[in-house]
Amino acid sequence: MNDMTEALRRQRDEEDHRQASFRVIGRSMPRKEDERLLRGDGRFADDVQYAHQLEMAVGRCPFPHARIRSIDVSQALKLDGVKHVLTGAEVKALSDPLTVLRPVPGAPSLPYYALVQDVATHEGQAVVSVVATSRAIAEDALELIDIDYEPLPHVSDALDALAPEAPVLHPGVMNSNLMTANVNRAGDAQARMEEAHVVVEGRMRSGRVSALPMEPRGIVAVWRAGARELTVHMSTQVPHLVRKQLAESLRIDESCIRVTASDVGGGFGMKLGAFPEDVLACLHAMALKRPVKWIEDRMEHFRASTHGRESVHDYRLAADANGRFIAMTNHYTTDIGGWNSPFGSAQLSSVVFTGPYKIADALVERRVALTNKTPVGAYRGYGQPEVNFALEVLVDRLARKLKRDPVELRALNMLRPEDLPWTTPSGAVYDSGDYLKTLYMAAEAVGYDVHRDKPRTPRDDGRIVGIGFASFVERTGYASARFLAHRGSQFGAHESVTLRANRSGGIDVYTGVSSIGQSSETAFAQLCAEVLGVDYDIVRVHTGDTSASPLNTGSFASRTLIAAAGALREATVPFRNKTLSVGAHALGIALDDAIIVEREVRHRDDPEVRMPLAQVFARAITGQGIPADEAPGLETTSFFEPPDAAFSFGTAAAAVAVDPETGEFNVERFVMVHDCGVAVNPMIVEGQVRGALVQGLGAALGEELRYDRETGQLVSGSMLDYFVPMAADVPPIDLLHTEVPSPVTTFGVRGVGEVGTIPPGAAIANAICDALQDYGVELSELPITPESVWRELAAGASVNHEKGNR
Repeated sequence: MNDMTEALRRQRDEEDHRQASFRVIGRSMPRKEDERLLRGDGRFADDVQYAHQLEMAVGRCPFPHARIRSIDVSQALKLDGVKHVLTGAEVKALSDPLTVLRPVPGAPSLPYYALVQDVATHEGQAVVSVVATSRAIAEDALELIDIDYEPLPHVSDALDALAPEAPVLHPGVMNSNLMTANVNRAGDAQARMEEAHVVVEGRMRSGRVSALPMEPRGIVAVWRAGARELTVHMSTQVPHLVRKQLAESLRIDESCIRVTASDVGGGFGMKLGAFPEDVLACLHAMALKRPVKWIEDRMEHFRASTHGRESVHDYRLAADANGRFIAMTNHYTTDIGGWNSPFGSAQLSSVVFTGPYKIADALVERRVALTNKTPVGAYRGYGQPEVNFALEVLVDRLARKLKRDPVELRALNMLRPEDLPWTTPSGAVYDSGDYLKTLYMAAEAVGYDVHRDKPRTPRDDGRIVGIGFASFVERTGYASARFLAHRGSQFGAHESVTLRANRSGGIDVYTGVSSIGQSSETAFAQLCAEVLGVDYDIVRVHTGDTSASPLNTGSFASRTLIAAAGALREATVPFRNKTLSVGAHALGIALDDAIIVEREVRHRDDPEVRMPLAQVFARAITGQGIPADEAPGLETTSFFEPPDAAFSFGTAAAAVAVDPETGEFNVERFVMVHDCGVAVNPMIVEGQVRGALVQGLGAALGEELRYDRETGQLVSGSMLDYFVPMAADVPPIDLLHTEVPSPVTTFGVRGVGEVGTIPPGAAIANAICDALQDYGVELSELPITPESVWRELAAGASVNHEKGNR
């Protein structure tokens, strides 16, 4: 460990030196994407229009669990304008089940066709689809289709689903609703628990939420039968992976399929992989030989697009008399819904369940349960917000039980820079960082020293102010393809790019990564400009087209820049070397004397000896006037796999004012201190963190997809009932950062896209409990509402009354 620590220090010094010499990295360059998006010139799925285009509508099951006895589509086919109807039997004859890109380890295969075969397992599952000359006519046709449903017993709670008497959703494949259980452990947590001075425990719940991107899902499928070519325009984060899935499901070669995603109006993990509607649109287009469009509406989105977050964590945390953590266990259950979606249930709760704390004896068990609800998939943070809420709330409970300051209790147990790299009980390797610094920065910024010793008494407005903290570590990127293969994943950890010179003196960068709002076009251009020494404005990034880009993985898991930085550096080095070789030959100077400056190649010591890049590139492209040992052309492609995942980290602090009578509260201030390594573009980093914080605040304070236990129906499935924060609802946010370069990534970058979703729930819960510490309030569920606080106040008052009577 000493050798590794010393190596880490050397690497950190090298990164600090490199950062000081950066020319473009670290600057808030204007975004490449803004010109078209702010002018309304973006091209989203619904902007794609073809002549003779048809539109698709999907009929969905209205029950949480039902057998399809019969379907009669005869009247729908008679409606003027209806061109094609598909039922489950036809879909099975024409296609194979959807591929699961990230299977749940140890889980059985559950074939999932684009339309229900016999039994629907959730409300909103696709049962029949219609194509007509307009969406309105297609929807009218759905009303004419006679479907005989036999409602079946349902279960809408994950813990209820695991009870012996629960109805089994897939009886032909499974004997229960437990898909699988996975355990990670280190040491002997149970033995250490028995030795502990104090043990705190709790059952923590995170509610089910929707990613709710501005642009819902959408697809336009075009089939050219003579060319045997399927072109798919869609809103997706992973064009190359969708191409693979469609090829497998439609039973055609990948070479026949082109997937494009010009602009994507947000994804947040939800748009990972192909959905049933994507297969249906393709099947209709192939049958009719006409373009077919389907654009999801909001009612469909709530019932048919994957959900996120829902889980129950049973946590135990043990400490010695000094407050040092000695053991931790977390047995948690995730609700995966009726089927395993392409990316399945969250697994990062198991990876970071010990948080930023130094603990050797720990155990985590994940149970994946099937329920009669919409399938769950990836959503920004993918298990990390849920586990952070559970752990950090428990840390504050321990502090109250020990009568210790929660900041100092965290500081006592945090990993120090000299402890890193650190292998956690789950096997994750934290690469580098200064966790303690972010904790103290957050405490200082929120004014905790002044607040710490103040009595928790009401202000003039009757409210009590509390301050709460949540510290976190976030895995960004993937360790390696071998790591993913061990878990059965159908994708790699690498990224790829192609650089191509053009005669105008510009550089075209081609990547399969979709432009989903993460500003990859800007960041990629900055990295290219940095390594090549060229003007940032001459680099143009082309995204999201499988026919133009090398095979790649896609944009998710805060992995894109981590992997792309390496691919860009490896591609730009030979590109730069050849540019210098051609330029030096043309100028008649030694290669060692040639340098690239902005838009030209020039002599290192004599700026008057120079040639525009346009002329250098033209020579290379035509092969005229180049060195004898150089081949014509100027284009490079590189594939890069990071050696390990990088871990971002930080601490959030919330100041909350609570009415101890009604439970009403207001987040008056939110402080976020984070570290994403070297910030390629600080403006983009800030935008990513603030956007994620709003989503984190939404899940913490109001967003919840609620199902009625008796009927199994989704009761908050519209924008009237699903409470998304608006601009006026967002509290003042102070955003601070530290910058510890990662030793395992190119340029020292870490991921940043999901970090803001992680700490809001715990920080706000802890602030409310701090304010109401004299009332015995303990919070253990998200979202936190005035009603839930009021109920806890009432429960605390009842307990105190009973104690008084005794």
